[in-house]
Amino acid sequence: MISTFKNITFSYNDESKTDFSLALLLASLPLPFAFINITFGLFVLSVILDYKRLKFQFNSSLILPILFYLLCALSLLWSINPHDTSKYLSKGLFFIALPLLFLFIPKITKERRTKIFNNYSYLMVIATIFYLFRAFFRYLKTGDTDYFFYHSLVTLDVNAIYVSLFIAFAFINLFVKKSKNWIDFICIPLLFGFLVLLSSKNVIIITLLGVFISFIFQRGLFTKRNTVIVLIGFGLLLIPLSSKIKERFDLEFQNTTENVKLENNIINVSLKNAWEQKSFGHEYYFNGTAFRLYQIRIFKEFLEEDHIFFTGYGASAEQSKIKAKQLHYELYDYYGDLNFHNQYIQSFSGVGIFGFLLTVAMVITNWIKSIKTKDFIFFFYTLLTTSIMFTESLFQRQRGIVFFILLYCIFHHTYTKKVTP
Repeated sequence: MISTFKNITFSYNDESKTDFSLALLLASLPLPFAFINITFGLFVLSVILDYKRLKFQFNSSLILPILFYLLCALSLLWSINPHDTSKYLSKGLFFIALPLLFLFIPKITKERRTKIFNNYSYLMVIATIFYLFRAFFRYLKTGDTDYFFYHSLVTLDVNAIYVSLFIAFAFINLFVKKSKNWIDFICIPLLFGFLVLLSSKNVIIITLLGVFISFIFQRGLFTKRNTVIVLIGFGLLLIPLSSKIKERFDLEFQNTTENVKLENNIINVSLKNAWEQKSFGHEYYFNGTAFRLYQIRIFKEFLEEDHIFFTGYGASAEQSKIKAKQLHYELYDYYGDLNFHNQYIQSFSGVGIFGFLLTVAMVITNWIKSIKTKDFIFFFYTLLTTSIMFTESLFQRQRGIVFFILLYCIFHHTYTKKVTP
C-alpha cells in the first residue's frame, strides 16, 4: 500500500493545502462525525491562511443551497416540532457554510480538481481495505458471512447506502482516469468489488450505467485494459457469496399485484397493495420499492389532510406524522421510525413547495452544467445523486449533506475555459 500513498499528491503551497483538505473532508465521510467536523475545520483553516487571495465572486448556483438553508431556518416559525427543526439546522449548517466559503476562494482549475478527486479515491481504497479486513477478522471469530455484506460490512450507523455513494464516485473517478498506473488497475476492481458487497441495488445499477456511458463520453476509454477491468467487475457479481446480494434483488421482483406469504408467516406487500390496501399488521413486510410507494401514499394523504402545500411541517419535523400513519395502518413500529426515503418528498413535506423547488433547482442546475461542459465526472455525480434522491432522503443525514453540497460546490466552482469561435 506504500504505492497508494505515493499516489496521494500534496505540497506545501496554499492551493495544495486547500485541495488536500477538501480531499480529506470528502474521505472523512465514512468515519465518525467528529472526523467530518475536524476535516471541515482544516478546510476553514486553509481558507483563512490563504486570506490574501480571498475575493467575493457571485455564483447563482452556490446561492441555491444557501436559500434552501434559510428557508429551513424560516420554517422554525411554523414547525410542528421546533426541537427537531433546530437540530436539523445544526446538522445542515454545511448548506450555508460550504457555499459561503467557495464564494470567496479562487476558482478551482480542472487540474486541481483532478488531484482532489484522485487523492480522495486513494483514501477510499484505504477505507475499503480497512472494512474488508475487519469483516474478515469478524468472520474468523464468528463464522458468519453476513459481515461481508450490506450494513454489517460498514455498520448501520455509517450506512451501506451512503458508503456505496462514496465508493461509486471514487471508482468512476479512477476508471475514467486517462493515465493509469499499475496501482490504479488494482484499486479499480477492488473498489467495484466492495461496491458489490455493499449491495445497494440502485447505486450498483447507476455505476454500471456510468461505466457504459463513459465509453460514449470518452472513446479513449474503450481499450483492452479497461475492457478487462469491466469484465473483472462483472465477474465479481458472480462470486459464490453473491447469493445474499441476489436475495436483495429478488425481493424487489416478487408479485407486484398480490401479497406473497414468506417464511414465518411474513407477508410481502405487493406494489398494488402498498398503494391501495386499507390496513396492514405487524406481519406485513415492505420491500424497498413497495415501502417507498407507501411513503408516497402517506405524503399524498398529508397534503390532503393537513394542507402543507406551501409551508410543510417545518424542516425535519414530519416524523411524528409518519409515526401516526404507522399506528393508523397497524404496521410494525420500525416503519414509524423511518423517514420518507425520497429527498424530493422530504423537502416538500418539511418546507413546502418552495423547498421542493429549490431542491429540484439544484438538481437541474447540475444537469445543465454537466451536459453543457461535457464533464463526465460531473455528469456521473449528477446522475448518481439525482437517482439516489428518489430512494433516500439524502439531506437527512450529515454525510449525505456534505457529500452532495461539497461536490456541488467543487463542480460549480471549477474554472471552465470559454471556447472562442
